[in-house]
Amino acid sequence: MLNRRTETLLLLLLLATFVIASAHVEREHTHEASDNVKNGAKGGNRERATPPHIIMFVIDDLGWNDVSYNGAEFPTPNIDKLANSGIKLNQYYVNRVCSPTRSSLMAGRYAYNMGQDGTVITDGHPYSLPLNHTTLGDKMREAGYSTHAIGKWDLGYYKWAATPTYRGFDTFYGYYNADEDYFTHSCGAAYIDPKTKKHKGMHGVDFRDNKDPALDKNGSYSTHVFTQQAEKLIMNRNTSKPFFLYMAYQAVHGPLEAPQKYIDMCAHIQRMERQIFCAMMMALDEGIGNITTQLHANGMWENTLIVFTTDNGGTNWVGGNNWPLRGNKATMWEGGVRGIGFVAGVGVKPPSVYYGLMHASDWLPTLAKAAGASPATKQPLDGLNVWAELMTNASSPRTEVLITLNPPRGPTPAKPHAVYTEGTAAIRIENWKLILGKPDCGGAAPHNSSMPKCPSGWVHPNGVQIPPPANSDHIWLFDLDADPLEKNDVHQEHPDIVQKLRQRIEEFNATHISQVEPPVDPASDPALTGGVWTPWVPDEDEELQ
Repeated sequence: MLNRRTETLLLLLLLATFVIASAHVEREHTHEASDNVKNGAKGGNRERATPPHIIMFVIDDLGWNDVSYNGAEFPTPNIDKLANSGIKLNQYYVNRVCSPTRSSLMAGRYAYNMGQDGTVITDGHPYSLPLNHTTLGDKMREAGYSTHAIGKWDLGYYKWAATPTYRGFDTFYGYYNADEDYFTHSCGAAYIDPKTKKHKGMHGVDFRDNKDPALDKNGSYSTHVFTQQAEKLIMNRNTSKPFFLYMAYQAVHGPLEAPQKYIDMCAHIQRMERQIFCAMMMALDEGIGNITTQLHANGMWENTLIVFTTDNGGTNWVGGNNWPLRGNKATMWEGGVRGIGFVAGVGVKPPSVYYGLMHASDWLPTLAKAAGASPATKQPLDGLNVWAELMTNASSPRTEVLITLNPPRGPTPAKPHAVYTEGTAAIRIENWKLILGKPDCGGAAPHNSSMPKCPSGWVHPNGVQIPPPANSDHIWLFDLDADPLEKNDVHQEHPDIVQKLRQRIEEFNATHISQVEPPVDPASDPALTGGVWTPWVPDEDEELQ
């Protein structure tokens, strides 16, 4: 038998062993929990210690067939690497031209509901994304992010209050208008002189570093300049905050311009417009690769979410291409409004293709969710939060997309046999797509191109065109599940479906929102402001708060 003293010593020894073991288990548990927060618990939901950094690439006029992962005849390895490591968006819709898509993306609303369907806010137009709307920049800043915009703004600049640093962005480096020269960073416009009744031209530099004119980049290619600025921001970022970069490259919008070394890389392409377009893509893809390299070098990549989107379909007469989809930028066909897009990076389970319906207006609530911000905005949203569905490959909550609504004139009770000859409307509900009115912009392309400005048929990358079937009714209905290339109009076979979709268009149209497009204001002439495009309408004090 053990004496009392021995028993006491054994009990103390057992107690000490228990305490040490417990401390070890607790320490291991704490480390494991910490690792799970940093890296994501295996087999469970990934959690992050901080919100993700977010880089949003917006590529101008990028067509369905303008990246090699979708069939382009030139390589885009850096874009492909991101897309193939992430989730490609297969049923993602944008607007037919640039400003409406950027308005939808930035404000989470249909362009029609902001009075901006089908219009481009450019050189000297006195309007903007409505000043009473919350922007994506506002939401990211509200969530504690440092916010930066680089490249094309195209959301108005008639007042300072309409410019990026008053719309949620800490910094801006880029240009305000819709397009300009890639090397001189200048652009022009024309207006009708009220005295002479003749057209008068105006021209100026459009390049800004925050609010200040940036006049030292004349001769530097914008794709390179914007990439270098992004790298600089990443290297010098505020490490106490998550980082949001709205990276809206000028590329690959016209004019067709690229440094010769990239043109030489595309010598295998015979069609001149496509060859220079290829060169522009080479420079763009290189830039995106440089930015992702910088994210790795700065230890940010493991907690960065990448969003990649076009703003509309490709422009065939300046080298873009949407094959095998029908149509062109500025048309209602799939080639004009079905956008290239993907998400990659932290939290994304690769590789996959998402077939759920999405629209550009969905980015604001979706990225607000990813950033941990409230989706609440000053105005009601049309966009839907699809973050959870993207991450789990679940069915999209979206079942319809208002593609465009520039109210068409067509059959009425008084004129039941009238045709849609003016205005445009297009909507998709589930698998059905209805187009009413004029589906394209019409007219010939400039620069003696043999191609129409907005072809309604199918255009091969080599420029060969397949003309569309005739349609005198100006009504088209397509079952996109069975006919994604829009070859078979079935509006006469399904009058009930036409009526259903028309009724939904009329429900939108019942709000009678005027689509704004005021003429160019002569007071915007850069000659009045030192040769630089500059806001010219005085701001109210409260607009600059």
